[in-house]
Order: sequence, then C-alpha cells, then structure tokens
Amino acid sequence: MKFTKITEILSKNVKKTVLYESECTNTAVINLQPGDSVPAHQHPNTDDIWVVVQGEGEFLGGKGVSLPMKAGTIIPNLKGEAHGIKNTGDEPLVVIAFSAPVPIETFPVD
Repeated sequence: MKFTKITEILSKNVKKTVLYESECTNTAVINLQPGDSVPAHQHPNTDDIWVVVQGEGEFLGGKGVSLPMKAGTIIPNLKGEAHGIKNTGDEPLVVIAFSAPVPIETFPVD
C-alpha cells in the first residue's frame, strides 16, 4: 500500500499553509483558485473538519457524490470517509482544516 501526503495530491495552483501542528492536532488553510481541486481521499485514523470561509465549490465524496458548499459551511470528514474539494466559483475557495489525531495518513479514493 502506498502512503500519500496531502501536499502530493494538491494541484499546482493550490496553496496549503499549516497554521498549527502539535503531537495531537493540525490546522491548515487550503486556498484553491477557480477550477482547482483536491481529489477525493481518506484518512484511516484522522478526523478532518473543514470550515469554508470564502468562495463556493463542490464537496467530492466517495462513489461520485458531489454536494455544493459555500462560505459558512462546516463539513465533518470522519476517519475513513472519502472527501475532496473542487472550486466551482469565480473567486478563491478558502477552507480551514482541523485534523486530529496526527500524523495524518492519506490514501486516494477511486
């Protein structure tokens, strides 16, 4: 089984900035330009809570699930659940991600 870091699956124009990391938790800002996406993936041992603070886009779940999301949306991605993001708007999509526990193992989802 191949281990993948989230930074390896982010497209070139996506900016991820880690704001805080400890032995237990991680907080990052993900900034996606229009048309950019983070493909669906899952973390077998980590919950990943997303708060959309700017823009609009699609939540990409497993098995082709796609749901609209916009500023003000909170998305709890529990361990083992497929989750990804696509910016479908005309402005940057900014998401704050809270993850625990760390380290975060990431696996792609078909």
